[in-house]
Amino acid sequence: MPKNKRSILQPTYLSSFTCIAGACEDSCCTGTWNIYVDKKTFLKYRDVGNAGLQGLLDQTVKRNRGEDASEAQYGKFTLRGACALQSADGLCRLQAELGPGLLCDTCAIYPRSYKIAGGRLECAATPSCPHIARAALSDPNGIAFETVEESAATGRIPAQAPSIDPAAQRYAAKPARFFWDIRIFCLTLLQNRAFTLAQRLIVLGMFCRKIDELDREGRTDEIPALLEKLGAGLEDESFRHGLEDVSGNFEIQMRLAKELTDKRLEADLYGSRAYLEIVAETFVGLGFVQGATTAQIMQKFNENRETYVAQYLKDKEYILENFIVNEFFLRLMPFGQGDTTWDSCAFLCVMYGMLKLHINGIAGRRKGLNDETLFALIQAFAKVVMHNAKFIPNMVRALKDNGFDTLAWMTILVSD
Repeated sequence: MPKNKRSILQPTYLSSFTCIAGACEDSCCTGTWNIYVDKKTFLKYRDVGNAGLQGLLDQTVKRNRGEDASEAQYGKFTLRGACALQSADGLCRLQAELGPGLLCDTCAIYPRSYKIAGGRLECAATPSCPHIARAALSDPNGIAFETVEESAATGRIPAQAPSIDPAAQRYAAKPARFFWDIRIFCLTLLQNRAFTLAQRLIVLGMFCRKIDELDREGRTDEIPALLEKLGAGLEDESFRHGLEDVSGNFEIQMRLAKELTDKRLEADLYGSRAYLEIVAETFVGLGFVQGATTAQIMQKFNENRETYVAQYLKDKEYILENFIVNEFFLRLMPFGQGDTTWDSCAFLCVMYGMLKLHINGIAGRRKGLNDETLFALIQAFAKVVMHNAKFIPNMVRALKDNGFDTLAWMTILVSD
C-alpha cells in the first residue's frame, strides 16, 4: 500500500462488505466466465513453487492474443462450471495455499470496480455478487456516497482504471468539461422520488438529447444555463403534471422487451443457470406458449401488472432505483457508456425495459413478488446481461439501425 493513502469516493454499502467465499449461494468462482489476468500476475504464474497448482495453472491460464489484449487483460482463462482452482469447500486453492498476493486483479478486486474521475478514485460494486445485490439494493433511503481512505478494508486497487479528466484539453469545448455538474444533476434526478422511476428516465433522456444537440452545434457554453433551467423545471408543478400524462403502450413495451430478451438468448449465455431459469419462468408467467395469441399474452401481461407488479413496486420501486443509480455511478455515466450521453440513457432504458419484462413474468408465474425474488432476479440479470460488455450496447445499436432510439420510443419502453 502506498505511503500516501488515496481517498476513494464510494457508495456507503461498500464499507460493510466482506466476501463470504464458500458460503455464497452463487459463487463468482462458478459459472461461465472469461477471467482476465493482468500481466504482472500472469508472469508470476509461470512458477508459483507448488507443483500441484502449477499444473492446474499451466492447463487453464493462457495468453490472451485477442483484440482485447492489454496489460490488464494479458492472459485469461474461461470457466465452464467450477473453477479448476476451487476446492471442495468452495474456497480458492491459490489464495488458501499461496496467499492473496497470487490472485489476479480480476479475482482480487471483484465485485468492486474502480474508475478515476478528474484524478479522483471511485469505487462501486456489481450486484452480480449476491451479497452486494442485497446490500446495494435494499436500502429504502437510497444509495448514499462517502469518501474513505485507502486501507486493507478497501482491498486491492488496480494499477490502471478507466478514467475521465474533465480538465483535459480534448474536452475544452465538449460537454465532459462540465462532468461534475452534469453527473451530480443526473444522480440527483435519478433519486428524486417526486417522480416515478420511469418519469426520471424520461427526463434524463430529454436532458441527454439536449446535451448532445448542444455538442453537435458547438454550443456547450449553454450547458450551465440548461442545468439551471431543468433544475427549476423539476420544481414546477405544471412540468410534473405533464409527465403524469405520459403513458406507455404496453403491447409495444412487451414486444420490444421480449425481442431484446430473445436476442440475449441468441448470444452466448455467460453467467449462471439461475438466469436461464428466470427467462423460462418469465415466458411461462407471460403466457408465451405455443399457440398463444398476441391478445392473450397482452391480457396476461396486464393482469400481472395490475394484480401483482404495480402494488409491489408502489412501495419497493427504490430497489430498481438503487440498481439504476449504482450502474450509473459505476460506469461513469453519462460519459462512460457509448459515444454520447444519449447512449448512456438508452443503455439504462434498455436495461430497465428488460428487467420490467422479467418482473412481470416472474410475478405472474409465482403469483406475487417479494424482496428476495427481486434481489435474486437482479443478481442473475447482472451476472449474465451486465457482465456481457457487448450485449446492451449491441441492442442500443440495433435500435438505432431500426430508428427506435428516439426519445419517443424510449419513453414507450420505460413508461408505466
